[in-house]
Amino acid sequence: MVLNPAPGVEVGDTLEAVMLSPCVGGLVRTWTGNGDSRLWGVADPSSLASRMGRGFIARTLREERRYREVALLNERTATLLLQPRRPTAAPDGTLQSTVPSLQLTEPIAPTSSPWMDLKELLGQAVRYTVETDGLLVVELGGWDAPLEPYCLFLVTHDQGEVSLIETAPAPSGAKLWQEHIQPGAVGATMAAPASAKTIDVVPMLIIDACATWGVEPWDLALTYGTRS
Repeated sequence: MVLNPAPGVEVGDTLEAVMLSPCVGGLVRTWTGNGDSRLWGVADPSSLASRMGRGFIARTLREERRYREVALLNERTATLLLQPRRPTAAPDGTLQSTVPSLQLTEPIAPTSSPWMDLKELLGQAVRYTVETDGLLVVELGGWDAPLEPYCLFLVTHDQGEVSLIETAPAPSGAKLWQEHIQPGAVGATMAAPASAKTIDVVPMLIIDACATWGVEPWDLALTYGTRS
């Protein structure tokens, strides 16, 4: 396999695998394995956001059959290298793996609405989840993140195609969830026949639940799961 070199890397540089938050508002958060967390500006945010949630970026294990997107960080040059999940075949039959390089900057004020950007990115992730018959979990970021709070989406097939969203703790105060919160329940669930219409509203339902957690979009991470 041929590896195409990326700019921003020199002999002797140390690259560290970092977990990624959603790239929204022109910003992205990275988490290192030793627990360090840092918010960065992204010189070309669309190059990163457009690749997220679509199965393009390399992943690391979160727990059994659940994975999160990661990249290689060159802190010296503030460069983020996006490793692809799979190599591509060249016309000569060789396998090639191009590693895009993204320039990071000091964080600045968001260049766009972070929550609206998150809605678009979640739309990509939800469609990918449906196409691959997987599951999507929105959680707190970090290598040792707690299992709650969370918001889970998948399409079940036991009794027809059903779009299912489950969240915990119960999203008290979330307008879209209000009718689905049961007194004393530890969480809440919504289910509806899976259709283009019901799938399209999933990102807003996830955001409505996440907004009750008292976090910013860059504190979150997307976890992609496979069925058992």
